Amino acid sequence: MFACKHKIILVSLFMVAFVFTIALAPTRAAASSVRIQLCMVIDGSATISNTEWNLTVQAVSKGVTETIPHDGSIELTVVQFGYLGGLFARTEVAPRIIDDASYLAVADQVLNIPKMGGSTPTAFGVYLGWQEMRNSPNFAATSRQVINLATDNKPNVRNDNATIDLDGDNRTDGADDLIAVVNNAVVQGLDELDIEGINLSPLEKDWFRNWVVRPQPGAIAPPFSKTGWIRYVADVSEFADTLGQKLQAIIAGKDVWTPDALGALITIVITVGITSVISTLASAVTNPETFPSQMIAQKISEVFPETLKKWLSEFVSAKRKLVIDSRKHPPFTITKFEAVSYTISFFVLTLAFAYVKASVLDQILTIIPTVLATGIIVEFVKNYTIEVAARSQGVWTEHRLWYFGLTLFLLSSLVFRVPFSSPSRLTHNAPKFTKRSLGLVSAAQVIVPVAFAAVFYALFASGFTLIGNIGVVMCLTMALFDSIPIPPMNGKDIYDWSKILWVALFVTTFTLYMMVLFIL
Repeated sequence: MFACKHKIILVSLFMVAFVFTIALAPTRAAASSVRIQLCMVIDGSATISNTEWNLTVQAVSKGVTETIPHDGSIELTVVQFGYLGGLFARTEVAPRIIDDASYLAVADQVLNIPKMGGSTPTAFGVYLGWQEMRNSPNFAATSRQVINLATDNKPNVRNDNATIDLDGDNRTDGADDLIAVVNNAVVQGLDELDIEGINLSPLEKDWFRNWVVRPQPGAIAPPFSKTGWIRYVADVSEFADTLGQKLQAIIAGKDVWTPDALGALITIVITVGITSVISTLASAVTNPETFPSQMIAQKISEVFPETLKKWLSEFVSAKRKLVIDSRKHPPFTITKFEAVSYTISFFVLTLAFAYVKASVLDQILTIIPTVLATGIIVEFVKNYTIEVAARSQGVWTEHRLWYFGLTLFLLSSLVFRVPFSSPSRLTHNAPKFTKRSLGLVSAAQVIVPVAFAAVFYALFASGFTLIGNIGVVMCLTMALFDSIPIPPMNGKDIYDWSKILWVALFVTTFTLYMMVLFIL
């Protein structure tokens, strides 16, 4: 019976995976080979020492070999600005697709770039970089064009692109020229301009963020929560140490994913509505004496077949029914049922969150390892911690699939691209439970994911954007769903035990989830 039931579940899951793949395939077919045109515009002026320059080119070379993918999806251009031999800017690496055949040569080419020296003619560098991108045969409106500027000073050399004072400082100078160059590039198709500000003064930091970063308003990174950011580093050594992280953020684009706010709200309403209806019907069948209308309860009980009534009875008691026996295993034991349940849960969580995060099939395959790791951390560590704690108190607890929640989870992911609900649950040996102990365990299933969300947000803020982003959304989704006070969700057990605690938890999780939707 066990094997047959789980074979059916696995077949169903692979059918869902097939649907996901088919849904994504047309998008992949429409994608061009070059996904991003990236131009790195590097300050080689006299204020950068030779030692610092060596650190810079070594870091960029390392980024080519270790961070930029070698699959032909990135075209790289490198431009240096300074002054040497009558030139204010020089193309060091002409637009080049980075793939297995080219990346070593490009990395070596970067290592051998000599420093120009001179003043800081930033407008010349950005202008030349944009012209290289525009004239590349890979320039296309469907790809992203990104300039990354690294500098330790405001522009102080004019290229006469500006005809008026653009930044309101009552003079027209090299700073206005840079603004004019960027504005023109944006009109012509530039999607993003990010900056590494090396040992800038507070006024210079604000100026670059407000006038040069695109799109506006410019963000301070990390976290790399949006395209168009400036990262402040204390010196060139810090720039070199963090360059790989910057490249990862640029390549990923808008790394931060959150469910569509309207879709999330609709999903919540539908999920709560469906669960409420089924819970109400289950209450009428299983506890007619507590139902508001005895006549309606009797009619419902008479109309429904025994099979449906049995399912409704199991549904309403799903969190604490006697589906497991009290076992004599040590509290750290993982049973055969749990191993299967965890495996399927990991599969479903990974597939759903990778699907809603990615826009094309290539991306979904790339982010699956990170999402899987996040799912294991959230699903396994959270539930296993609660299991061991409950078992140590004499209440045998196990992780099991919850087929109703699994269905809602897959439907919300497919239809609204908003994973909501839970594909699994913790079941307990009921006789050992009191209202207080059940309330405590249920509250833990809300509090623990909120605590994990704080950890993932710290990772997110530290620059580990993908795993931090997915972790925060996954944790808060679980916490909010489990705080809903409708049987068989944990919120009902918390509400029955302590209404004050339930209000505090529900308001907290709902507020945090809304902040993710509208602010993150």
